[in-house]
Amino acid sequence: MSIVLAAAALIVITCVYTWPLLPYANSAVAHDRGDPLLVTWILWWTSHTMPLTAAWWNAPAFHPSAGVLAFSENLLGLAPIAVPINALTGSPLLAYNAAFLLSYVFSGLGAYLLAFVLTRCHGASFVAAIAFAFAPYRLSHTQHLQLLSSYWMPVAIAALHLFAAEPKWRWAALFAVSWLLQALACGYYLFFLSILAVLWLAWFALGRLSLRQAIRLGTAWSLAVVALAPVLLGYRSIHAAYGFRRSPVEVVNYSADIAGLLAASPDSLLWSGLRFAEGAESEIFPGLTIVALLIAGLAVWRIPGRHESKGALFFYAGSAVLMWTLALGPAPKLSGVGLGVPGPYALLAHLPGFDGMRVPARLWMVSVLGLAVAAAFVVARIESRRVRRAVVAAASLGMLLDAWPRAFPVVAAPGTRITTAGARVRLGLPLHESETETMFGAIPQAKRVVNGYSGYHAPQHAALRYLLEHHDPRILERLAATEPIEVIVETAGDRDGAWNAYVQRHAGIRRTDSGPDWTGYELRASGAVAPAEIRGTAVRIAGIVTTANMPHINAVLDGDLDTRWHSQPQRGGETLTVDLDRPQHVAAVVLCLGAYAGQFPRRLQVEVSSDGVTWTAVYRGGTALETYDAAVRSPREVPITLPIQRDGVRFLRLRQTGVEPRTGWTIVELRVIG
Repeated sequence: MSIVLAAAALIVITCVYTWPLLPYANSAVAHDRGDPLLVTWILWWTSHTMPLTAAWWNAPAFHPSAGVLAFSENLLGLAPIAVPINALTGSPLLAYNAAFLLSYVFSGLGAYLLAFVLTRCHGASFVAAIAFAFAPYRLSHTQHLQLLSSYWMPVAIAALHLFAAEPKWRWAALFAVSWLLQALACGYYLFFLSILAVLWLAWFALGRLSLRQAIRLGTAWSLAVVALAPVLLGYRSIHAAYGFRRSPVEVVNYSADIAGLLAASPDSLLWSGLRFAEGAESEIFPGLTIVALLIAGLAVWRIPGRHESKGALFFYAGSAVLMWTLALGPAPKLSGVGLGVPGPYALLAHLPGFDGMRVPARLWMVSVLGLAVAAAFVVARIESRRVRRAVVAAASLGMLLDAWPRAFPVVAAPGTRITTAGARVRLGLPLHESETETMFGAIPQAKRVVNGYSGYHAPQHAALRYLLEHHDPRILERLAATEPIEVIVETAGDRDGAWNAYVQRHAGIRRTDSGPDWTGYELRASGAVAPAEIRGTAVRIAGIVTTANMPHINAVLDGDLDTRWHSQPQRGGETLTVDLDRPQHVAAVVLCLGAYAGQFPRRLQVEVSSDGVTWTAVYRGGTALETYDAAVRSPREVPITLPIQRDGVRFLRLRQTGVEPRTGWTIVELRVIG
């Protein structure tokens, strides 16, 4: 079987595997309307705007936030596919689905190339192609195009093998370009492929490459790093401005479970009942066929072939095991129960960039590549051509059955919303239920949207959602403070008409457009800008006592936005009493939320006293709008500022009086302004 026949077979298998997506490529997406529509929107934006410019980074979601593209993957590695299709057809969905379908074909061809470089056997290479392109793991991630787009990884490693055999510039360049494109297709693979490449160098190149050859390879790789640098620096700058980072709890929660080796996608034809671990990230069942094939290969007492081939087999089998152990994260668990010992991933967490990796489980894709190549070695060592062909056929069929879906999940894409309103900014309601739908629906008119969906959320988004879900009219006024906004109410999320009624009650609203499943309005500019920031001299705080979590209260005075005091959950009655040492003028109290912008006090009462006995209330009410204003003004600190403007104040008492069982109250820094 030649690579041309292999490519044809992969195309056919992909079309059948993903059916009925192909005939609906211009109107549907795989799995759901979340990540697929987000990726569609990102690919459209890259087609619409020059990459790496300020306009490109300031993608039109989470209005009025800046740097929104850095909230998620940039997907520049998919631009060579998406940009021409978007330009020729004007269909972002078609561009997305083309990249989606080709991810299977290209992943298969990449694995085929790597296996052929190592074995020079077309049949064995086809087995590797099927094992990598149609691994059961991919069925759990049909909504994650960036994860499926793993095809440059095997090409990069194949280039390293070619360079080792013939240390020419072309192979060094192929490795560097493949590494760069893989990094631009998926941020996770920037780190995962780099780990694999370093391991490859330690195994195959250490002591074998001459200094001149090593410099040649290093120069090519360094040039690729330089080309990637503007992207990395952009992410670093924007993430620092927002204080974005992944918490250790997130990393543990998104690590694979050991029992995940016996957990498959619920969409699997044969293995949907295999559920020894919960969560898509732990669905790392490798498939019965590839396991049986590898066991059969290992059972052979003496494997024919050269010592070098044995070394390569051990490397890929070993790397699969190593990457699996890393995928278990910093605190391995079995069936959801922690083992109480740190995992090897805990060492990686100290390296630059790994603190932003939320999902260690995705290292399993590198394991899948290692298993695929190891399977190719086993097949290639079958001496009888007739037997080898039979094994290729049986193994390919078995692997496809292990990965085959019961019914490939395809959902209709939402309609676009082309309106006559002149407003440049759009709000889609209900907010939470129509985040990606609003982003997608605004594409034809390239409107900025208040809605947003991404790897990180804009700091103001939690408060925005709270205010809208409570039908607070003040947030509409604030959104339209300086210019008109357009409001689209989706009928599917407004069965009782409450959202339309909420919008229609607002002064200055007019109905502009409608469709069978939506209604459009335009709200004129309100002039209701956020209050001016209260400035003054910081007042020294002598001490703070609290009724909740007293051991952590000093965190609010340490000047560190990464430490915090918190109460969990908000039951009502949580109280902080602040001592200013002596009576003095207090203009305002500032509660900084930092990275915990959703954990604002639902209702707050602020009282002041000169002696700690007689108290006067100076503020009663919610803080959601104040949180929204603070997050827009200062997204790193999110400083909720409550005016006091009283003389003779020595004590401040802050009492949380709301109830929110799902969310605690956090303060990262507390300041008093005199």
